[in-house]
Amino acid sequence: MIGGMTGAWVARPGAMTEEEHLLLNELITERYGITFPEHKRELLESRLRPRLQALHLHRYLDYYLHLVCDGEPEREYLAQLVTNNETFFFRETHQFEALLDSALDDLREGAAVPGTLRLLSAGCSSGEEPYTLGIFARQSFVRLAGTAVVIDAFDVDSSRVEMAKRAEYGRGSLRALAPEQIERYFTPASLDPERWSLKPAYRGGVQFAHGNILNPGSFAREALYDAVFCRNVLIYFAEPALHAAIANFAQVLRPGGLLFLGASESIIGLSQSFETVRLRDTIAYRKVGR
Repeated sequence: MIGGMTGAWVARPGAMTEEEHLLLNELITERYGITFPEHKRELLESRLRPRLQALHLHRYLDYYLHLVCDGEPEREYLAQLVTNNETFFFRETHQFEALLDSALDDLREGAAVPGTLRLLSAGCSSGEEPYTLGIFARQSFVRLAGTAVVIDAFDVDSSRVEMAKRAEYGRGSLRALAPEQIERYFTPASLDPERWSLKPAYRGGVQFAHGNILNPGSFAREALYDAVFCRNVLIYFAEPALHAAIANFAQVLRPGGLLFLGASESIIGLSQSFETVRLRDTIAYRKVGR
């Protein structure tokens, strides 16, 4: 017992070396597309440090070797450490409004599945984006009369996917909602007064899965999509991964389908598969071809 504390003392790992940074960043970029350049070495170090301590590893090289040898189990855990899960309900809603207003007629006319609007949220984190999209679709029931809306969503962090399926959220996820909106869409969680559960009526039509934007097999193949949302994800990607993601989106969008990115993201000049279009006050990218 030291200083009134019990338990094994875990040594703090040493600083991440240049070689360790290069090895780990290469593995992370190849696996998830995310890059931590030199000026973000300390950020990567701080995210991985607790895991090294939990595994009683003294060097980041040891953790790299653990990732190489252990395979999928530890790489699944790694996804939780390196992804940015900043999201909340009703974020950048002007894109949803544009989809369900100025873009709706064209999308329905050329729908991949007649009578259905197929939407995808790629990099959905804990589900706030696809659920918000579903809420907006329900509110547009008059314009959508005769059209079903199907929303698929996936994320590389399996723990976030499980959170999305539970549909239970804290104040941070609801910070953009007015009190009357919280009351309309949520019920207080039974075991925690600081958490709220999305009402079952607003969960319908949204399906979640574990997937990777860089893996074509993660995208559903039953039919093409009419619109894909991948917002505030590609900004963290290395350039080769960015091009691979764009190519995958082009493969799963039907001709005339729309790609929506975050406000600080752009693929202008990066792909001949898309053309830039303005919808109300937002920019989207339309899949070219017939």
